[in-house]
Amino acid sequence: MTTAGRQAGSVRNMAVPWGLVVLLIGVLYGYFTPGRQDKMKMLKMGVIIGIVLGLLFGLIGYLAGQSALGFGNDVVGTFIGIVVMTILFVVGVWVGDLIEGAPKRT
Repeated sequence: MTTAGRQAGSVRNMAVPWGLVVLLIGVLYGYFTPGRQDKMKMLKMGVIIGIVLGLLFGLIGYLAGQSALGFGNDVVGTFIGIVVMTILFVVGVWVGDLIEGAPKRT
């Protein structure tokens, strides 16, 4: 037992916040892409990059035996995690684009 009252092996089961990482990557992408983005172009690129990131993090979680977002470690749970991470990336790109354009509007 450690001082926190947990077994040392339980740290291995701690979830990695992949959704937060994908959201932050999306915000950074939206912020550092120059100029106001065409919303449809931004949506298309966000979906493409979001799917790639979702597949990457979903595969890492699947191979590590940990669910990427807590939806289960089977094929269906991994697919749901990929879809959610894609949506989080697109939202992050949209927020990053809004943050980039905010100082120019005032």
